[in-house]
Amino acid sequence: MNRRTLRTEPALHTNCITIRGACQNNLKNIDVDIPLNAVTVITGVSGSGKSSLAFDTIYAEGQRRYIESFSAYARQFMDRMDKPAVASISGILPAIAISQINPVKTSRSTLGTLTEITDYVKLLFPRCAVLHCRNCGRPVTQDSPASISHHLLQEHEGASCMICFPFPFTPSSAVSPETIADGLRRQGFFRIFYDHKVYEVSPDLLISSNGGTLEVLVDQIVLNQANRRRLYESLEIALSFGKGMVHIFFTDNDTPDSFSAALHCPSCDIHYHMPTPALFSFNSPIGARSRCRGFGRTIEVDFD
Repeated sequence: MNRRTLRTEPALHTNCITIRGACQNNLKNIDVDIPLNAVTVITGVSGSGKSSLAFDTIYAEGQRRYIESFSAYARQFMDRMDKPAVASISGILPAIAISQINPVKTSRSTLGTLTEITDYVKLLFPRCAVLHCRNCGRPVTQDSPASISHHLLQEHEGASCMICFPFPFTPSSAVSPETIADGLRRQGFFRIFYDHKVYEVSPDLLISSNGGTLEVLVDQIVLNQANRRRLYESLEIALSFGKGMVHIFFTDNDTPDSFSAALHCPSCDIHYHMPTPALFSFNSPIGARSRCRGFGRTIEVDFD
């Protein structure tokens, strides 16, 4: 390639990659402006310098600058690329290059595996994807004292509510109701919300529940900004003793608002596992469907 400008209009450094004086391999002091967020095709006869510009200049400099952003300790484990022969490059971003070599193919090879894009996507999905309940379709998120208190103050400010955590009681010969009731009192819990009423913690109440789930009352509070700190602390206690579950009861509604620190759909009572990269990999038993075992196809007998 001889020196020539591929764009005639002024370079906008905010929306294009600006290359000046590229001399990598057989490039002859090339100046070029490549717009961002657009498809750009580099064409030319064999040996004109297409790969030298795309791979050895743009990709090499993008990768080099990206790796330079890591710490010195992390960089020692990465493949370093030499700085290309170019006077200046601005507006460049971290780059991904799909090489033109013929890789080794297997029965599990796909476009994603051959270009190694799958490796990046399966790392991206667990961190960016939003889980939706398979039954009702609602988003499933992890709750925290901060997120719950923000929701309650935003949606129910001024209302009075009871903060409870579920306490499943199962009669057992090993632990008596008296011992369980005494244990709750020693931990600071003296009231239980059961059958739309508030009761004092007692062995008789545990027995009368017939092995059902009781609601241990942590706090009864008016939702306002003055009680924000108290609300946060009560929610923290409820989530801790409720194994990640907290129920909020309002006086005008018998059905509680349920929140969970785990991936749990309160409407359908379905628990989900935390997403991992293996969940989005068909080469893993976790991500592969049992029917095709990750191959994407099945073998069946056609009786017709």
